[in-house]
Amino acid sequence: MKAKVDYSSLKTPRNYKCTDCGATGVKLWRGWQDITFDPLLCADCAGKHENIDISEMNEQGTIPHPDGPSHRRTDQLGWFVPAVPTAHISGYWGYTSVPDEGCAWWHRLPLRIEKLNKRRKHGCTG
Repeated sequence: MKAKVDYSSLKTPRNYKCTDCGATGVKLWRGWQDITFDPLLCADCAGKHENIDISEMNEQGTIPHPDGPSHRRTDQLGWFVPAVPTAHISGYWGYTSVPDEGCAWWHRLPLRIEKLNKRRKHGCTG
């Protein structure tokens, strides 16, 4: 039986892991035109990759829009967009094609896992 994403749970696919630091179980971003599996980046690594300050990112994974009014927010980090796996984990939904349940799943994922952040502060990754 082929694996499927259960959008009603917070469980992430086995390969849903930050390419740079190895973070798992958190929101990940993918390249705008890349619907495959590489690279997948957590908020911190995507921010570094795109040279974007994410200090004002909220738990929903949005930051103030760089080109809009101060109240407008975006989940895009430069050329990176939320990585929402297709139901059968064969790739990732196109940015404007994600079904509502996929969006809800991604928004419910934590932004960071505190244990991982403590390890990063001490020079450890993954």
